[in-house]
Amino acid sequence: MIHAFALTGPTASGKTAVSIEIAKLLGCEIISLDSMQIYKGMDIGTAKVTPAERAAVPHHMIDFLLPSESFSAGEYKNMALKIAEDIVSRGKIPFFVGGTGLYLSTVLRPECEEPPRSDPEYRKGIEETLTNDEEKQKLFERLRQIDPISAECLHYNNTRRVIRALEIYDATGKTKSYFDALTKRQNENLKITHVTIDFHERENLYKRVDVRVDDMIKEGLLDEVKALLLEGHLDEKTTAAQAIGYKEMIGVITRGENLSSAIENLKQATRNYAKRQLTWFRHMESARPVFADDESGSMKQKDALIKECERIFKESLN
Repeated sequence: MIHAFALTGPTASGKTAVSIEIAKLLGCEIISLDSMQIYKGMDIGTAKVTPAERAAVPHHMIDFLLPSESFSAGEYKNMALKIAEDIVSRGKIPFFVGGTGLYLSTVLRPECEEPPRSDPEYRKGIEETLTNDEEKQKLFERLRQIDPISAECLHYNNTRRVIRALEIYDATGKTKSYFDALTKRQNENLKITHVTIDFHERENLYKRVDVRVDDMIKEGLLDEVKALLLEGHLDEKTTAAQAIGYKEMIGVITRGENLSSAIENLKQATRNYAKRQLTWFRHMESARPVFADDESGSMKQKDALIKECERIFKESLN
């Protein structure tokens, strides 16, 4: 049995600063739960932990893939659990930290059937038929007939996810919602004490998001994306190129889109993503919320947040 900690929460909620202090206090090594920090060179736009932070506390599952490479949640699980076993063997506590809820959900579930990996040729064949809005609606209607549960969670214009759900069914005869249901089962060989940072007032989080985006632009996000493009690592069809921040800057660089408008779009996209993260973690049965603000909407001091998280993690060790 592996006993680990997890700290999740939306982007810009302060997870990194809290996790590093907790790791120092309780003897942890951090396993990143971030689907974009796995990529080399994508530093500013992912708010990747700095070399100084990594020197203070060992971090894993960061900077090991090129942005042109693909990586699945199943692959994450296999790598992360091996790392967790190694951390335990050295007398330390594995500490999963990040905002990719799918990664944590995958780690928590037992070994079971996995949906097939995406087939680029299958996707290309369907995309070539989607020449107008009517064709997109027809495609979505097919999904609604096959897998109404998955269709209920999607908009017909979200063709990437609609195609993926259909691909799973066509390859296995089983729906995406079938595989999603498997993720609700728990891995009996793993005990995770899971704390998630939440907000009483969502506007407090949105303000932090806007500040973070402004900081990323000042730190050189546009130049970072230019460099990755020049190196050939951000083909627009890759997952990495669709990452929030990178997608918007690619538009500025390759299509001459207005930078100011792109920054506003980036802020809105990040706020929307943060909202989805809040919803995901609120629905995870394992998650115990710790609020970054009080009920009146006033933000808590970082030290108070750290102490609250520390208490929960320490109690779980008894």
